[in-house]
Amino acid sequence: MSIMGLLLSCNSKGMTKEAAFAPTVYYYSTIAFVETPLTYIKGSIPLTKEDALQRNHYRFTYDGLHRLVSVAFYNGQNPRNPNHTANLFTLAHRMEFSYGSDKETITFFGTHGEQVNVLGDCREFVYSLDDKGYRKSLAFIDDKDQQVENDWGIATYQWTYLSDGSIIEDRFNTKGESVAIRPGFEFFRLRLYFNPLGHIALMQNIDDDGNLVENSSGASQDRITTNADGNFIKWEVLDNGATLEKGNGPNVAIGIQEFNEYGYEVTLEHRDENNKLMHNNYGICKSRTSFDQFGNIVERRFYDEKGNASRHTSAGYHMLKIQWDASGNHRESLSYYDRDGTPIEHRTRGYHKVRYSYNGNDVLEQISYLDRNEHLVNRKDNGAAYIKYTYDAKGQRSGVVLYDVDGNAIQ
Repeated sequence: MSIMGLLLSCNSKGMTKEAAFAPTVYYYSTIAFVETPLTYIKGSIPLTKEDALQRNHYRFTYDGLHRLVSVAFYNGQNPRNPNHTANLFTLAHRMEFSYGSDKETITFFGTHGEQVNVLGDCREFVYSLDDKGYRKSLAFIDDKDQQVENDWGIATYQWTYLSDGSIIEDRFNTKGESVAIRPGFEFFRLRLYFNPLGHIALMQNIDDDGNLVENSSGASQDRITTNADGNFIKWEVLDNGATLEKGNGPNVAIGIQEFNEYGYEVTLEHRDENNKLMHNNYGICKSRTSFDQFGNIVERRFYDEKGNASRHTSAGYHMLKIQWDASGNHRESLSYYDRDGTPIEHRTRGYHKVRYSYNGNDVLEQISYLDRNEHLVNRKDNGAAYIKYTYDAKGQRSGVVLYDVDGNAIQ
């Protein structure tokens, strides 16, 4: 029977068009890359339900009209907050989408079902739609139903669709002032181009007349390459003349990422304007990452321009290791090691290991910072030797207190 025939048959029996289609759940291992909240959330690397329930995964739920109504992250059946598989705007265990005639709203929920804030005090993302149904603006709303700035200082996004297929993006704070795309990324007014699959392909920093503007690092364009799954495999920083230019936060000209069959980043490398390997501003030239059977990161190592094992230039370690419990749900420890595998302390933080402790409800109760002898040590940056978390009767976090090695609370 044709789809039209099915609809007519259902309507003749008193059923609505929506009731003709059952809600559907799809499973994915990762989320497709996005650079702007204009882009709709999409899954990357589909999984069967059987495979998904053995590992970390996202569940995309669509209603009877095939509208996305929920995106949630799990390990098996265990609700989790998104990890390395997320993108910039996948910000909570569960995101719920609702639709009106001229708006779209996203709300965020924690692993215990509670509504949570993201990006600071943002309780909801509220999109306004134009007469064609396209997103034309985004406002961030707090729990008092007031518009607020997010952690990046942005209160409003605005989009203008041009006849050549490009899109202008403007961002403003609550004072109406133009705001950069993110802290450390000095692109303000943007012209955006997308590839045939709808993935971001080029971002240009422009003035009010549409002319390219180089920022303080000499960059005015970011050319982005994604694969068909939406994985971000390469970026190139360019000047006004489309010449490679070291710039923006990492201060590199080229970044290249490789992914495994689940869409997880296994290698990352940085290159200069002459396509030669280099260290970025954060201390990384090349990294390699390993994962367990659930998709959790268990090891990351760093390498220099010649491919030799090296130390992270600012943190001073070669390798970090992460241990998880048998279920893959709870991180038990994170520790740092030198090139020969000996324990080493983080240069700027001053500890070798982080230990995570949970209460009887499997909720994080304490984080402890240890030296190479497994003794508590005060962090160099904030003086904390351990952190204690408390929760209310509903399981929501109600308090966080930092203590030094002598048990004194840090104000």
